[in-house]
Amino acid sequence: MEGEIVGTYDPMFAVRGAAEAVAVAAKDVAGGRAAWDRPADAANSLERMDHLVSALADLLRQQADALPKLTADPQAVQAAGLVTEAAATAVKLGEQLRKAGGVARDVR
Repeated sequence: MEGEIVGTYDPMFAVRGAAEAVAVAAKDVAGGRAAWDRPADAANSLERMDHLVSALADLLRQQADALPKLTADPQAVQAAGLVTEAAATAVKLGEQLRKAGGVARDVR
């Protein structure tokens, strides 16, 4: 099948693409080249950001699990712990985005 991934790939490329897309959007909003037209658009954007942060938290947890397995370096365990903390922070950010999105849905 065309476009089918065979085997594994380095997810860094997907992460880089997502990070670049979000950075461009933030720059465009800050520079006045992009804007939300309605409160519902902003609420929908919050929902999409929640999905992004949820996926990020999942990926961080997976990375924390993988890191010590990639090397015998004892610092890998410490790094994995810090990545796990970052995943927990992402989960909290997702909770906050859901709360904000719920309130934003009521804005007219």
